[in-house]
Amino acid sequence: MIRLGICTSIDHAAVMKEIGYDYVELGMTQVAQLSDADYAALRDQVKAAPLPVEAMNGMIPAEYPLCCPEGTGKRVQDYLAGAFARAQELGVRVVVFGSGGARRVPEGVTPAQAYCYLADYLALAGRMAAQHGLSIAVEPLRAAECNIIHHVAEAQYLAQRSGQRNVWALADLYHMMQGNENCAAIEERGVIHCHIADRARRFYPAAGDGSEGDYKAFFAALQKSGYDGRVSIEGSCEDFARDAEASFALLDALRRA
Repeated sequence: MIRLGICTSIDHAAVMKEIGYDYVELGMTQVAQLSDADYAALRDQVKAAPLPVEAMNGMIPAEYPLCCPEGTGKRVQDYLAGAFARAQELGVRVVVFGSGGARRVPEGVTPAQAYCYLADYLALAGRMAAQHGLSIAVEPLRAAECNIIHHVAEAQYLAQRSGQRNVWALADLYHMMQGNENCAAIEERGVIHCHIADRARRFYPAAGDGSEGDYKAFFAALQKSGYDGRVSIEGSCEDFARDAEASFALLDALRRA
């Protein structure tokens, strides 16, 4: 069965567990940049939490530009080595490569050159992630957030170009809706991780929010493809416990349909 989680703080794990969620998704950049003492405190909190941390998003911050020769250089390698080691220790299974700032294509670099740079980066990151038992999910982002990789098919293509068996695509329903992308892309070539939020405000999904038809089509496509991975809510909320409970009621019904 599809597993449900939320991109949020580990502080919310107890409430999520009570509602019925399966895991928490943290931010890799934030974790990687913690001091050793602060990371040790987080590690202890994660180990004591009632839900596991199975995923991380935000793989690499904007100060590590990737569409350039330095995108596979020592500075990037050192960052990934530390970040992946921490992810493994926390029990993470999949890391999301959205990182719109890092992968943004600078002026003077063609799209073809950018894809070569990003494929080289993912080949490197994939090899390093595999050493820590991690998979990588390439996340398409809407055009307003990044100037490359806007659709699931593009993420699937880039993942294949990496040549790494642990590098796959991610399907984010919010970005798919923003780009008018059909869910058929999920069925055709598959994904390894998913994000979801409502169309209008990028809020936690809820009955009556105007996106219910999209949620239904999304889960139907996932189930048709045989997907049994994770779907994380990635968006805003007004009252965490209330909105997380409303989302769970909706998404749990869809995953059981």
